[in-house]
Amino acid sequence: MNDSSFYPFGATEQETFVLNILNYKKNGYYVEVGSGDPIKENNTYILETQYGWNGIGFEIDEEKNKNYNNIRKNICLNEDAIKFDYRKYFKENNFPKQIDFLQIDIDDTPKNANFLGLLNIPLTEYRFSVIIFEHDLIRSYKFEELRSTQRWILSCLGYVLVARTVSEDWWVDPTVIPYSEYQKYFRMESK
Repeated sequence: MNDSSFYPFGATEQETFVLNILNYKKNGYYVEVGSGDPIKENNTYILETQYGWNGIGFEIDEEKNKNYNNIRKNICLNEDAIKFDYRKYFKENNFPKQIDFLQIDIDDTPKNANFLGLLNIPLTEYRFSVIIFEHDLIRSYKFEELRSTQRWILSCLGYVLVARTVSEDWWVDPTVIPYSEYQKYFRMESK
């Protein structure tokens, strides 16, 4: 993202992309599947603390989950993101039909968890302005088919692949973000 004019202090490259592509939107919504540490290398901390975003995190590791909830305003659930009822949660908590940011980074525990997490999200009922999906192809050639299938699913749903790296794909919803906003971010580091 060499074209980024601002890198908010402490923001990850992913957060910087989300902020830039959404014009530093305030009070947005996120869904963070695989929260990890609540601050360090976290892709929603700056969104929440400096831009007032609301959202939900998922972290299966109990200790990380507890740490997250002790530090962050928005809740992180200690739930299995592969089995969680997102539809029910979004409805009960008045999530908008167009959610600003979806991150899927489960670190593949269990096997194929990132892909299974994507399949569990009600993608035909809720749209996401930006999606960052970790496919982890860098770890094993065996993830290539999963990456390809994930790309096929999101492409069929009308999302545009803006940046692809050896471990992640970055997507936008072109019905919300015009081409003139995302064209400068096209980055293809891997096939």
